[in-house]
Amino acid sequence: QCGDIDRARSLFDGSSKKTLNIYGAMMKGYIRNNQAKKVVDLFSEINNPDRVIINLLFNACAQLGTAKELSLVKKVSLNIPKSFHSDPFIQTSLIDALMKCGDTLAAQSLFDTIKTRNLFIYGAMMKGNNHLGIRDGTGSVRNFEKFGR
Repeated sequence: QCGDIDRARSLFDGSSKKTLNIYGAMMKGYIRNNQAKKVVDLFSEINNPDRVIINLLFNACAQLGTAKELSLVKKVSLNIPKSFHSDPFIQTSLIDALMKCGDTLAAQSLFDTIKTRNLFIYGAMMKGNNHLGIRDGTGSVRNFEKFGR
């Protein structure tokens, strides 16, 4: 949190037993220091990621916003446990990643399947439209109108 990512990595590397919490802390540090690619690299070392790790990966992929990360997001989202699919944090970060990686159709499709939408899920869709330069506003307005229902 203090920005000393090199020291954090040294402590991480020196840890004999890397738990998901330790991986998560390192990943969060990378995201905060705009080193999202290193999050993707760390993710490849993890065998059974939990909700927090998946969420951090999606956040990193959204930060990178490339076709390569879009492919990873889609692959991971297909392989996560079914129980994760109803998690609003996972839903929000997945929509954010899909939008920022440029797959608005997949993001909209996911959004449309979510039965209980919260402000953050709507926000991810609207921010994604803005991020991609969708200026006609129809997508954001339509989603905002759904929020009022």
